[in-house]
Amino acid sequence: MKDYLGRLARPDIYWIRWMNPKNFHITLSFLGELNNARITESQKALSEVAPYFKPFSLKLAAIETHQDMLWLVPEDNDVLNELRDELKDKLKSARLGKRERRSFLPHILLAKSKTGRNMRPVIDNFEPREFTVDKIDLYESELTPGTATHRLIESYKLG
Repeated sequence: MKDYLGRLARPDIYWIRWMNPKNFHITLSFLGELNNARITESQKALSEVAPYFKPFSLKLAAIETHQDMLWLVPEDNDVLNELRDELKDKLKSARLGKRERRSFLPHILLAKSKTGRNMRPVIDNFEPREFTVDKIDLYESELTPGTATHRLIESYKLG
């Protein structure tokens, strides 16, 4: 799926910075900056939630623009929403996670404007695709000027 999404990039558009396909993900919860003890607590929470969910299908259905970003948005999915809610509750009880100001809108960030101007639809070859969600990954993000790099800490198989 990441290869397919990576092929959607239009490098001929100079004012867009396309995300590296290896960084494509859907954020279920943003944890913020954590020390090693808090990372261990996060790992415990994920290991407790993942076994209660069976692998499920998720259909990437549309490309949307949000301010200076281009997002790939899945169809509404009850299992994804339940997984996110359960994880959020488990993290909250462990006093982990950042408080969200906006409601949960699952998406994959495909591109950002280099100039800060509002994004406009620039992809005309996208076809909806379905894939199986079979794990939750815990990532550490390194913020650098202009982008973030995500390093996998651990994966948790569903089911």
